[in-house]
Formats: sequence, C-alpha cells, structure tokens
Amino acid sequence: MKIVHDIHTHNVFSHCCTDRSASTEAFIAKQMELGNRVFGLSNHVWDERVSGATRFYRPQTISLAEEAKTALKQAPEGIRCLFGAETDFFACKGILGMSVEGASHFDYLLVPHSHIGNRNYVMADYPEIIEVREMIKARIREACPFLEEDTLKAMTHYDVLKEAQLMKYVPEMKTNVGEFIARSAVDNFHALMENEEFIKICGTVPTVIAHPFELIGRTPEIRNGYMRFLRDEDLVSCFTEAKKRNAYVEISTGSVQINGLDLSSNELMRVFAIAKQVGCKFTFGSDSHSVGGLKRIEIANDVCDYLGLTREDIAPFLAEDGVID
Repeated sequence: MKIVHDIHTHNVFSHCCTDRSASTEAFIAKQMELGNRVFGLSNHVWDERVSGATRFYRPQTISLAEEAKTALKQAPEGIRCLFGAETDFFACKGILGMSVEGASHFDYLLVPHSHIGNRNYVMADYPEIIEVREMIKARIREACPFLEEDTLKAMTHYDVLKEAQLMKYVPEMKTNVGEFIARSAVDNFHALMENEEFIKICGTVPTVIAHPFELIGRTPEIRNGYMRFLRDEDLVSCFTEAKKRNAYVEISTGSVQINGLDLSSNELMRVFAIAKQVGCKFTFGSDSHSVGGLKRIEIANDVCDYLGLTREDIAPFLAEDGVID
C-alpha cells in the first residue's frame, strides 16, 4: 500500500514556520510534485473562545488560520485539499485550546498530548525544579517582606524563571527523567481522552491524536531510551480509549525520522503496532514547517510495510483517495 496523503503541515500561518517561501500555493505544488492526492494544512490554532492561551498561541487564532482557505479552494484538479488545524492540550491546567464550535470551522483537527517541552502547561516541572523555585521564592520573601504575594509569584513564575536557568541550582537530580517524561505522556493521554470538549469534538469532526508519544530528547538514542519506559499495558490502555472516542492516531513521519530511520530499533514502531493491535485507525503527516520538509512523508510507505498496514487501517476520511493499493 502506498500513502498519498499528508495532513500535518505548517506554513507561514504558523509562527514556528521559518520558511518564508512556505505559502499555501507552494505547499500544494510540492504535494502534487510528491504524488500526494490529499493535502491537509494544519497550522497551530488556539480558539479565541478559550481562555488560557500562551504568548505563542494568543495570535494563532481561527481567523488567522482561515486566511489560507482561499488558496486551498483554488487548488488545481488532482489533489483534494483539506482545511485543518493543530491545537494544543494543556494537561497541567486541563485546558483544550479548541471548543466544539471552533472545531466546526475545520475539516479535521489534530490534538497533541506530547508537547511536553511546554513546561507547566503540558508537562509539570521536575520535582527538583519545583523545590528550587520555592527556595528562591522563600528567600525573596525573607529579603523583601514588603513585596505583595502577586508580585512575588510573578517574579518566580515558570515563564520568568525557566527550567534551564534553575537546573544549575539543583544539587542532585534524583528523578529519573525518562520515567518522568514517559509517565507524563501517558497521564496526559488519559487526561485528553477524558476531556469533555475533546469528546464532543471527536463526534463533530475527524479528530487525530498528533504525534503520539513523541518524547523529547537531545539524540535519537536518548529519545528511544525514554520511550522504553512506556509500558505495553499503558499503551494498550491509552489506544483503547482513543478507539472508544473514535479518535484517530497519527503516524508522524517527522517523528519517525527524528527517532532514527532504522525501523526495527525505533521505539515508535512498538507504539504504532500496539495502536494497530487494539484497532485504531491511522493518518499520516510530515509535520513539516517548510516546503522542503514535505519530503519527509516519503518514508510513510516503509512504515506501512513494516507495520503491515492496509486500507482498512486508515482513517475513513482518507481511506478512499489517501492511499493506493
């Protein structure tokens, strides 16, 4: 089976895109050059109706994303263009960045649970960092008793004092980072599946769990090492819930490449194999932030062969024209 769709892409309407040539028209042209029949544009979006957006997400409104709609509608014959979005889930606060009303603007929605680099929004600080932050707060309070509590909180807030700044004051790291990250990803997944707005959205538009269990790390070896802390039984539980919610599972070829191209030793293959085992349906996306990055979708066929995927394993809204037998 050949994959001929890519529905996870970010162009100039996402602030994290640094390729100024990444217009919607340029993305469509490149998708056609690659032989894809379905293209989905999924820029980062935070619904204006939902409070709690970060500085990054605040300007990433539905209105901004919709500026790309005209170019999508004017695509030449031979490619079906979908208007999607990638929102976010702040597990630490229980906030999904999209309402069911907002989701109705889109053909599909990508929702990640694994943006765990976004500390204290998606994943909590390590316990040692929390301890150091409280120590600094206590010392400032002692030295400056005239400061109001709100001012003190602002001075020591996690958006001001970053983890990297505080790590030098940690005398000893007792937390196993890999275990902490893996556990957080599992907990976040469950929290997303229980989010009331997410459940409603899954019944409104095709909803995809973006790059599931893509765990951050400086090297492929470190990332794969972290992923080994993901227990099979936890993955079965997570994906069983996803199937129950009728949420699809993304196979991000960008994530696969980051973790290394040797599929037999790539821990993501174990994750996807378990998702297939419990009956989840899949979508594919490059998670490209540039025109050149769209080529990352080409390894999708190798992944399909490795996992033994068939048309029956593909999400219904893509199964007809997003694959070739």
